Amino acid sequence: MLGIKCTLFERETRLNERLRDWNFGIYHAQAEFDECVPGHIRDRLTTAFADPSRGPSEYDVLPLLNGQTGELLMNMPTPNVIRLSRSKFRALVAEDLDIQYSKRLSSIDCPGDSSSVTARFEDGSAVTGNLIVGADGANSRVRQFLLGPLKAALKPIAILGCGAVESLPADISRKIRNINELYFVSYHPDGVCAFMAIHEVPNPSEPATWKWMFSLTWPDKDSPAPSGPEAIRKNWVSWAEKLAEPFRSAYMAIAADATIWCDRLAEWRTEPWDNRNGRVTLAGDAAHPMTYHRGQGLNNAILDAAYLCRALETHVRKDIPVVEALAIYEKEMQERGRSAVISSTENSLMVHDWEQLKQSPVFTMGMKPLQKT
Repeated sequence: MLGIKCTLFERETRLNERLRDWNFGIYHAQAEFDECVPGHIRDRLTTAFADPSRGPSEYDVLPLLNGQTGELLMNMPTPNVIRLSRSKFRALVAEDLDIQYSKRLSSIDCPGDSSSVTARFEDGSAVTGNLIVGADGANSRVRQFLLGPLKAALKPIAILGCGAVESLPADISRKIRNINELYFVSYHPDGVCAFMAIHEVPNPSEPATWKWMFSLTWPDKDSPAPSGPEAIRKNWVSWAEKLAEPFRSAYMAIAADATIWCDRLAEWRTEPWDNRNGRVTLAGDAAHPMTYHRGQGLNNAILDAAYLCRALETHVRKDIPVVEALAIYEKEMQERGRSAVISSTENSLMVHDWEQLKQSPVFTMGMKPLQKT
């Protein structure tokens, strides 16, 4: 490690305060993930797996299915994919981090005659350091500081999406997992995309204890995202009813009082920013918020973390000025991030259009990264 003192400022009041949870896959960024995670955390990584009883396999695939008939369209290779629970992984890595909670950023000060930068928070506190890395999500306040609210604003796209994490009756849960132990996605000619992934397996022999992550997305240009349990449930049911079995039964079987979130999907196409002489930069969703139908958001965030560490290592080990080190990191990341955002949006729109489905990046490229030009 580089010996750089750092503190994470978290807007939540405690670890995993958000009720909304999900899981995610590490595909092409596994080598970079290993660069970022200390050995003692890697040794315990299985505790954060969606299913700790099942390790990665070189034969893992993501079935792509016809949502109307249940027919297999394609088994997309996802060799050795690592599926992690967001909340469990956050708890694992938080053990080694200096985290201050209840810190909502209000402003950033970069004095022109100084190499320092100060973050100010809504509780009236402030902290001064040498570098702020804004990893504060798709609605990043750090991005707004760097570019201004208008240039930093998310751009909505013509897709609405709902999601939930819930258990199922044992018979349905077993039928779903017989399709694939990890996950599957189905595409319906009417435009709905349904993704399910195993989320938690407390007891491998008792399917009623398993939890699943559900996602439903559909094309919609103008309607506001449904809000309130009744409106959200109505949309959920109307699209789920179109699905073939056993997908339909699975989506219809979640509890009537289940928490279902619903949003309009959005993007921000990465563009260069003034890093204030090497004092403020971005990473992850703050730098390249993208849609999720090809699983590129997390993997690009991992690349950001690894490449930023490499850049800072040149500063620490080789005495390269931090402004030069950050310039190298940002040039690569901004080009890669912008391409990934554009490709992800293109893919999301295409998988909701039956005529374009099989020409979409997820069918032609799978989860592979974009090739650099």
